Amino acid sequence: MTRKGTVCKRRRLPGSQCCAVHQPQPKSPTRALAVIGEGSTADGPGTLLRDTLRRAGFWKCIEARRAACGVAKADLRVVIQPDLHMFDVSTPTGTDPQLVEKLIQLLHQRGYRDVAVVDGAAGSSLWLENRDVPVLADLVGYRYTTDTGRDYDVINLSEDPVEAAFPEHSVLAGSALGRAWLEAHVRISFAKNKTDEEHGFSLGLQNLLGVLPLRDKDYHYRHRLDTGDVILELLRHTPVHFSLIDAVISNHGSAGSHGVNPLRTNTVIAGQDIVLTDWTAALKMGADPYASPLTARVLRDVGLPPNYRMEGDLEPYAGWRNVSPLTLDSVRKRCRSVTTRQIVRPWLQTVNRDLFPFKNMADDRINQLVTDFLHGSDSHPAADIVRIGVNYLLAAAGYLGEAYQTMFDKDQLLRRQRALGLTLGDFALTDYEAIVDYMEPLADIAAKTPPDRNGLRWRYIDNSVLFEFRRVLPIAYDRFTARVDISAAVRMMNDNIGGAHVPVVSDSAGRITHQAERDIYLPQPNWMVLFGGDVIDVGKLEFIRYEKNRHQIFWRTVASTNDSATFDDGIVTFSRRGREMTEVTIVARQQFALPLFWQVINMDLVPQIKDELVSNAYTTFFSRTMANVEAAAEGRETRAGQRWDERMGEGDAGSAGIPTAAVTDLLAKILSSAQPVWALLNNVRQRPAEPAAGPEPVPGTSPPPPDTAGPVAEFLQGLAEAVRKDLRSVASPYGAETPE
Repeated sequence: MTRKGTVCKRRRLPGSQCCAVHQPQPKSPTRALAVIGEGSTADGPGTLLRDTLRRAGFWKCIEARRAACGVAKADLRVVIQPDLHMFDVSTPTGTDPQLVEKLIQLLHQRGYRDVAVVDGAAGSSLWLENRDVPVLADLVGYRYTTDTGRDYDVINLSEDPVEAAFPEHSVLAGSALGRAWLEAHVRISFAKNKTDEEHGFSLGLQNLLGVLPLRDKDYHYRHRLDTGDVILELLRHTPVHFSLIDAVISNHGSAGSHGVNPLRTNTVIAGQDIVLTDWTAALKMGADPYASPLTARVLRDVGLPPNYRMEGDLEPYAGWRNVSPLTLDSVRKRCRSVTTRQIVRPWLQTVNRDLFPFKNMADDRINQLVTDFLHGSDSHPAADIVRIGVNYLLAAAGYLGEAYQTMFDKDQLLRRQRALGLTLGDFALTDYEAIVDYMEPLADIAAKTPPDRNGLRWRYIDNSVLFEFRRVLPIAYDRFTARVDISAAVRMMNDNIGGAHVPVVSDSAGRITHQAERDIYLPQPNWMVLFGGDVIDVGKLEFIRYEKNRHQIFWRTVASTNDSATFDDGIVTFSRRGREMTEVTIVARQQFALPLFWQVINMDLVPQIKDELVSNAYTTFFSRTMANVEAAAEGRETRAGQRWDERMGEGDAGSAGIPTAAVTDLLAKILSSAQPVWALLNNVRQRPAEPAAGPEPVPGTSPPPPDTAGPVAEFLQGLAEAVRKDLRSVASPYGAETPE
């Protein structure tokens, strides 16, 4: 809710965390600490964990939480969220269950008896059986009791969601959270030390997505919403009180989240700040902590705690392999498309099929072929090259599809719901009001500029384009302004595909006078998408003025998340023209970043052509904007794209975007026919290099695929036959093969 005459400030990340949502916060420690606990194989992981907890001040932290919450030790609700991204018994893609149970045992021994393991339903449950959280935990090694006979619960955070009361303008507004997580006095993150082919590494911040209730995490929290926005809201609303990272046996290489490539690193990392522990773990990998887009976002928005220090050896693990830059780039481009991500994800995961059978036999067949071929690909350049090449091909297909929709089928695009991206406390009300003095002289210049052949008044100012566009609509002013809210005028601009807006101040009539807005527009002109043109993403301050015969909104850009705009400032005016007319005037100053191709092709050298392109582009854009304004007056939708399905992936039918069984089966048959090619590629693989000196690798769970060869002719014949049969099947209305 907005307040009259005051600026609504966003909630900031607290320096210390409260034990429950509405309880008071204790003072933060004077110095944040992250401890790198290292030991030998002989010490045992339990001993290493115990010593690291002591050095990191774990018990002082827990007791401070208990005192702040005013409860007895036995009543202190402690939840531990491990990494349950596991597809075999004690596989190194997730937190070692023995370490988690050791932590529970240590808590019980100190009198903290109300301890539970928690996590939300995972997207893998859409394509694998036995992925319900308690069943999954049981199958991968959790025993529901410690070595000393202390029982504990494993709770599915997706099964008892309660209203989380996120702020009105949060990206998670209206979302629920699991009761156990929301009402816990102490929240402990226990992540796994591993690389990730998309993010570089996957540690505590990445694992935190698991506590969210919706099952299809990729669809909802990586595509529908921005992962960074989501994690920042979680940290603000339900902060983590202690962070642990299991690096006793780590998983490294090009696919640390999907494949099994263990390395004994004999380390546990611990600290009270989850951002600091992730930072420390990344340094131990020899990686740039900013290599992960998620970690980079949190670091830039929140930063490391003040006066932090790291205790322990920061020398990178011997023998450690990070994800190659080419793999990172190819996977990130492939995963830009939600449909491509959802189609591919069941095929890449190394899975124990006896524990977790596939729900779809076609996915099973494709997975077996792909994972067999990619097994040990870090040591086989041929497999690595093929994988990167396929990633880029899939990325190109997704990009071309998006480009087509951008130019010809905008209604099929999905809208972008994002956080505001501005800290409103940084701006005074005078900053909003000063926009009037900035824009009115520019509007006067634009009005006195002669129109071109399209009727557009425009000129260059410091490489930006200043223009005025007018149109008189045959709608009575009072009726028009009653239906069209001037405060929404910027969001009515052509090709608006999403963003956020936050009212700041309203007048006595309840009309917004000051607001902040983030607007995302499709590339302009749309055909720029063919040259790599990005969306225009701008954060603005806006001031709205109401007069008897005129409504105006003034805006000025103060941020651009993707550096797509230097200027995007302007005025929209609704004016009375006689009894039955309304004049709409748009004045703007704009300068957008050009794709590299158009930076190289310097259009300033051919001004006649450039002027023609500019005039046509702006005339088209604002003619369509005027059509949107008329649509708003008629009560029709004005923005491009469609809404996301907020319940997608929550039923039993499967995940959104995954193709029909017939299409998946066709792909399975094609890949089955390609087995001889897999074999030929296996034959040209280089032998694995000798392991580097240092900690010994832990043997994988499956042997490398056999090097069996077959003739290329057999592959081509089988491929042609598979395609021919399936095309006949698709042609038949009942799915049966038609006679030859």
